[in-house]
Amino acid sequence: MIVLKEGRFGWVYLVVNLATGEDILIQSDWDYPGTASTFGWSPCHGETDGTIDCPVCGKVAQELIQEAGDYLGRHIGEEAEDPGFFS
Repeated sequence: MIVLKEGRFGWVYLVVNLATGEDILIQSDWDYPGTASTFGWSPCHGETDGTIDCPVCGKVAQELIQEAGDYLGRHIGEEAEDPGFFS
């Protein structure tokens, strides 16, 4: 299991392995969509991974990345199965 924690500067996040205490720093906004998806976020209509524009609603990648970052900020402390961060 992993847990999402807030990093030191408010715009970075840590994914922490609950079994070992190891952590991974998530600091690039391009990493926000994949990390947010691990904790339950779903990008626009499922037609994008959140790093490319949505062909259905027309949201651009930067909007989706911002949404993913906002999602992470609201889900600090949540736990999830490790999809491979620590394997």
